[in-house]
Amino acid sequence: MNGDIRARGFTLLEILIAVAVFAIFSAMAYGGLMRLLDNRERIDAERSFWREAALGFTRLEQDFALARKRPIRDNDGTEKPAFTGQPTDTRAVGEPSVEFTRGGILVPNGFTADLQRVAYRLVDDNLMRMTWPVLDRAPLTKPVMTPLLHNVEEFQVRFFMSGNAVGAASGAASGAWIDRWPPPAQQGSNFTPLPRAVEVTVALKGRGKYKRVFLVGDDK
Repeated sequence: MNGDIRARGFTLLEILIAVAVFAIFSAMAYGGLMRLLDNRERIDAERSFWREAALGFTRLEQDFALARKRPIRDNDGTEKPAFTGQPTDTRAVGEPSVEFTRGGILVPNGFTADLQRVAYRLVDDNLMRMTWPVLDRAPLTKPVMTPLLHNVEEFQVRFFMSGNAVGAASGAASGAWIDRWPPPAQQGSNFTPLPRAVEVTVALKGRGKYKRVFLVGDDK
């Protein structure tokens, strides 16, 4: 045969060009993957935040709706009203922002009262839900504290006093929002009525403030 069939390889320049093209496409693909993962992380974070917020506000709504007019005895034996509330107390041994007796607790044995003492308090940027194992406490009775919301900068509550209670206290015919419960005119009495509603304001870091109004259990 005339002439040799020779296998032709790649020149160094062609290899370098191929490597460069591959590097460019790899960088583009890696950048797209990182953006996708970053977006996914943000979506997961958003989903987690809204899930926690929804569950937290649902828990508040359920607790307030089941509030009951059952006073208790504190650790020192003094009587405490069925429902108490005040502005946020930042002291380590401060009182909860709101504390009350709620019903609707599942009782497996059928003999124990379906009541529980519940409170909410801001502790180290966490909104804690506090529950006691008994209503009338012994000297060493301690609450169980469960975090409800994280990264909380502010937790404030106000209480709606019905027209009858306002009228008795100040002669007003309509209701009013107050910062403490029981109302001033009824403090010292453990058998005070429940507030008709509770306004909760929660400020979350980087998320702004959220305000919700919850109806309180039937006060008939």
